Amino acid sequence: MWAMLIPLIIQYGLPFAEKIWVLWSSKTDPTQADWDSLKALAAQTPVTQMQAALMRAGIPLDDPRAVALLALVK
Repeated sequence: MWAMLIPLIIQYGLPFAEKIWVLWSSKTDPTQADWDSLKALAAQTPVTQMQAALMRAGIPLDDPRAVALLALVK
């Protein structure tokens, strides 16, 4: 199982690989909602993840601190 998850972690990130593992472990057929959730996770980039974290922290994206952090992940 690790041999399958490690490439997913590297390419798509831990949240995506964890979702795959949870779905696989449930031993149920995937639903459209499952696929939609996986597509959303796969579409996340370091930039969009940082933007979401900044917004959760209440820091505007044009704040100099946000600009500096976003420059690190581009």
